[in-house]
Amino acid sequence: MTARLYRFPHHASTTDPVAGHPDNDAPFTGPVPIFAPDATTYTVEQAAYLISLSVDLTRGYVEDGSIPAVQTANGWEIPRNRFTEWINALPEG
Repeated sequence: MTARLYRFPHHASTTDPVAGHPDNDAPFTGPVPIFAPDATTYTVEQAAYLISLSVDLTRGYVEDGSIPAVQTANGWEIPRNRFTEWINALPEG
């Protein structure tokens, strides 16, 4: 199996979801999220873990529409099938 490197949309990396936070583009840190096998959506934290980006930067991608998501009363939900399609459509770089 070979690793794929993805080129994330540039405009989202210029978004500053947490003003003044110098590490908002750091890789994911924290505990490994729990994934329910029958769930149809991811949380922002789960998506951040899967793409190895900080939660803040991933939330910025969600809020600016780069990552397909739906805002609900409980926060953002990222449909698993649309997330997979988004990942597969990213250019390798």
